Amino acid sequence: MKYARILSIGLVATVAFAWNAAAAVENARELAAYCQSFGRGAKGAGRHIYIPRTWEALTCWGYMRAMQDLSVLADEEEHRIMGACPPEQTTTLQLIQSFLRYARAHRTELQGNAVVAVFRALREAYPCRAEHS
Repeated sequence: MKYARILSIGLVATVAFAWNAAAAVENARELAAYCQSFGRGAKGAGRHIYIPRTWEALTCWGYMRAMQDLSVLADEEEHRIMGACPPEQTTTLQLIQSFLRYARAHRTELQGNAVVAVFRALREAYPCRAEHS
């Protein structure tokens, strides 16, 4: 019960943050453009990244940071809600790069909801093993 309550609080907080970023993103194609903008201006590596101070770069970073938070949420049976299992040490930059690879390979699928495209991208990049899905 305590686990479910903590999960619920975390989910609400993350969804609230993601909702603000999502309100600024019309579709997956737009998010991909924002993340390309981020990629052109970002400097550094690992956990030490300079994020360009542009609307597009900050929106991409915030959106994908929220998706990173969502990626670790699991139900009572420890199945990841997103269906993706990025390793714990995965950085937001790596998630952005995974999304951009997916966007380049699936250009025709980017007119829809950005969340759906990010979920698909992360599932493709970080599939869950059968016992941890």
